[in-house]
Amino acid sequence: MEIYIIDAFTKYPFQGNPAATVLVEEFKSDRLMQKIAGEMNLSETAFAKKISPNYYHLRWFTPTQEVNLCGHATLAMAHYLKVINAVDISSILKFKTRSGDLSIRFAEDLIVMDFPAAYYIDCSERSLTILKSIFANTTPQANYQVLGIAEENIIVLLENEAKVLEFVPDFARIRELENRLIITAIANPESPYDFVSRFFAPNVGINEDPVTGSAHCALTPYWSKQLQKTELKAKQLSKRTGELALKYVAGDRLESRIEIKGYAVTVMKGRLENIDRFN
Repeated sequence: MEIYIIDAFTKYPFQGNPAATVLVEEFKSDRLMQKIAGEMNLSETAFAKKISPNYYHLRWFTPTQEVNLCGHATLAMAHYLKVINAVDISSILKFKTRSGDLSIRFAEDLIVMDFPAAYYIDCSERSLTILKSIFANTTPQANYQVLGIAEENIIVLLENEAKVLEFVPDFARIRELENRLIITAIANPESPYDFVSRFFAPNVGINEDPVTGSAHCALTPYWSKQLQKTELKAKQLSKRTGELALKYVAGDRLESRIEIKGYAVTVMKGRLENIDRFN
């Protein structure tokens, strides 16, 4: 099997978020695909199987488990299928996933993904207690507001961009949370961005994710309401950094969508060898 490593949400190698992509005739066993993801040791490894022209079954694995939704690995897989001429880029590409069908369109070098919006529920008392200890130990102590849980992510609002950038994560404490952690703030006034964020998920094998498309399914509705605009620009403040162009298409609770635009670049390709020996 061929395997490509693609940097997503960037035009340039060694920025954005890397994902491994594998196209298969049939999915291998879950155990083998999980082992491959662990061997790649990237935040996500994506496997796709063709169902019909421009329609693929897509699955995502962190180094430790399969997940329901991943934005950057979806972007990477769309880029990969384009590079190997496996799709008609003049038509809509669709992925069958655990989160329903996802639609992708190609706009010159940009890849535009249509994802479901995420909505908030209250955080558990246990997680609130852990969050209090996490943010009480920051220096200087951060003022924070827990916005709630959206699609397995706890969203925490900090007072400004500097607090997000300066935040030093206590991964042992974050691992105790029942959900993954996103911190966010409004961008600096002189910035070309509307808001910033960081994403932590040590409980699924990702200490800090460089650029997280799925996180913005939760962040975009919040910031769209706060800033009274439907089109936004976001930056994730990881060491690698990444940029996202976002559009909130409001509808009924189950029908609102997030349009996520991004670039991708191939940085490596190779072949998986000796996997027939796996037992």
